[in-house]
Amino acid sequence: MATVDGPRPAPATVGRKADHIRINLEEDVAAKGITSGFEDYRFVPRALPEIDLDEVSLETDLFGYRLQAPILISCMTGGTAEAETINRTLAQVAQERRFALGLGSARVLLEHPEVFSSFNVRPYAPDVPLLANIGAVQLNRGVTTGDCRRLVDLLGADALVLHLNALQEALQPEGDTTFGGLLRKIEILCHTLGAPVIAKEVGWGIPPDAVGQLLAAGVSAVDVAGAGGTSWSEVERHRLGSETRQRVAAAFAGWGLPTAEAVREAHQAHPDALIFASGGIKSGMDASKAIALGAHVAGIAGPFLRAAAAGVDAALDLAEEHVEVLRTVMFGIGAASLTELRDTPRLISNRPPPISVISHTLAYTTRETCEFIDITDDVLGVVAAAGVRNGIVHVHSNHTTAAIRINENEPYLITDFQRTLRRLIPEENFEHDVMERRPNVPPDEPRNGRSHCQHLLLSSSESLPIRNAQMQLGPWQRIFLIELDSSRQRHVTVQVVGH
Repeated sequence: MATVDGPRPAPATVGRKADHIRINLEEDVAAKGITSGFEDYRFVPRALPEIDLDEVSLETDLFGYRLQAPILISCMTGGTAEAETINRTLAQVAQERRFALGLGSARVLLEHPEVFSSFNVRPYAPDVPLLANIGAVQLNRGVTTGDCRRLVDLLGADALVLHLNALQEALQPEGDTTFGGLLRKIEILCHTLGAPVIAKEVGWGIPPDAVGQLLAAGVSAVDVAGAGGTSWSEVERHRLGSETRQRVAAAFAGWGLPTAEAVREAHQAHPDALIFASGGIKSGMDASKAIALGAHVAGIAGPFLRAAAAGVDAALDLAEEHVEVLRTVMFGIGAASLTELRDTPRLISNRPPPISVISHTLAYTTRETCEFIDITDDVLGVVAAAGVRNGIVHVHSNHTTAAIRINENEPYLITDFQRTLRRLIPEENFEHDVMERRPNVPPDEPRNGRSHCQHLLLSSSESLPIRNAQMQLGPWQRIFLIELDSSRQRHVTVQVVGH
């Protein structure tokens, strides 16, 4: 791999980066047909927050620094004169507001050290976490741990972001799609770099299974970087000359996992992990929701890029706006700290909860005919384990001579039930029991015509409502499995449907 020694002619990489800045500022490159998902959530306000606004603290620690707010000016650009101006502007904002700051991909810096000044922002942001950045796929193309360490040292960075952009690389004419075996290379880097490694998508989201793989490999944090903001397939579409290739890129405008869901699922699956949220976070309200869903830091890219293009004052105003909205949200729900904001029960979904279907089979060995087995407690256990708050439970016997019925479990009443069944279907000659008339009858076939006829008067199943996680049985109601034949193994299917 090329080192950072000696000038070279301006590479194609530099031209591509200039294209990216221009396209992001001038074209509509938002995702189409998919959103970040934050609009699907809302906060339930506390009319009596029981705290003072002055008590609200947005401070958090990240890589040894104390941030004044959990905001990352996310990785964007570098390698051009315009990128140099933008990065210095963003560095000044990060320093003044004590935000974390991410740089664009530094692959170009490894290849062409003459562009160093466009990445050299540490003098402008000495007191905040600075994140270097390179495409993870470069680990498969000759970039070594030593190269990555030189980048971190050269930039004075506190961590290295490895961005995962397989789709973008597939769409670029000059893209690199050698992603095979990359996880092992990431694992080696995590254990040898000597600095934190952050895995980051570029706008299509990292699902929880991949989050788990990356954490197991040793990354210090995962930026799920979901869909709903800038779509890099749309960015690349504007760079493609072929109409066919443009249509291919356009097909992916709605690709990805919405950021809100990526954060929620990652946090649920890995509650102790350091999770960054980026992708379509456009406001302090979005950032608040991202933290409430489980993120530790909210990354904002596009809005800061556009603000920085207008100058330092515009970018500082945007930063102040985001911070004040975040602070006011926390006051409005009575959360004095980010710990209280994260996992707050006061963030609720606007969407109907998804329907769950949980099935379980109960097994019983019966003893005799007309035996009434109370299976209520077993069914209640299935309902409790299902975690459904509102819905229905269906209890079904998988047999034609064993019934399911709801009634009272009182010994004399059960005797009456048994007498009634025998009286309604008395012992007599049943055609079913004349084995000589039935073809292919196995030698152990029981003579149980009476049992089948009794079952006809009963039922194979019962359904009960579930409300507030409680099965709605009356005060005397119990669920019975009724054996109408002889002693045998019986199975009852319990299916819980609801949310």
